[in-house]
Amino acid sequence: MRHSGEVVRSASEVIGITCLELFYPAGLHIETHAHEHPFFALTLDGAFVEKFRGRENHYSRHSVLYQGAGHEHSFTAQRADVRCFVVELNTNDIDRRYSVRLPESIPRPSESTLAPLLTAAYRELRHRDASSWLAIEGIVLQLLVNARRSNVERGRPAWLERVEELVHDQFQQPLTLAHIANEIGVTAAQISSAFRRVHGRCVADEQRRLRVEFASRRLVNSDASLADIAIEAGFADQPHFTRTFKRATGMTPAQYRATLCTKTFCASS
Repeated sequence: MRHSGEVVRSASEVIGITCLELFYPAGLHIETHAHEHPFFALTLDGAFVEKFRGRENHYSRHSVLYQGAGHEHSFTAQRADVRCFVVELNTNDIDRRYSVRLPESIPRPSESTLAPLLTAAYRELRHRDASSWLAIEGIVLQLLVNARRSNVERGRPAWLERVEELVHDQFQQPLTLAHIANEIGVTAAQISSAFRRVHGRCVADEQRRLRVEFASRRLVNSDASLADIAIEAGFADQPHFTRTFKRATGMTPAQYRATLCTKTFCASS
């Protein structure tokens, strides 16, 4: 299946690489489907929910999604329009040209390493000149190297998925490495080392990211007060929520709500 969003711009001047900017109207739902080619997607604006392998994954601005060929998933845009930059890769062409095998999956791509690369590729797509496709080709190769490193399939311990699930399910709680270690049955040092190696960030950063994603959805989809959303998301208080949210998004929660919500959906906070 091809991507179902409205194509704002697209280009494919290097064999095996297609770049797309896609638009999805607020509330759009795309039923379970699969794509012929694997792709990376960077959320430029808005937020969406992907259902994949029985789990809901939430993506907000600057989030990175990687989806392998033939993997079934669904897509639902939230209450703001969504724009995504997509780099679609032809597995056979990439393998033949660069001797690089694409990963089957990346549980949660490391946004700290992949988002800047995708942002750079998007800028080249928007402001193309004679050297843009040379730049995009180089960026894609960096993207693939970093993606494989973030996946770290060879050194990925079997218990790490349980750690990821626990953090995902309990991000609103005051987690500690000691608590996670007790639940999983390995040492806190092992968890800290493996998590950072695979994801490029520590467990606390992942918890903050999940809290900000949760708060982002609540800001758009409810008229709850900022103080209430702060507590729901697991922050100690509203000032802590505001500082963390602004570091992650560049906006305060109030600015984010004012930018993404309309009077139709959201009351003023």
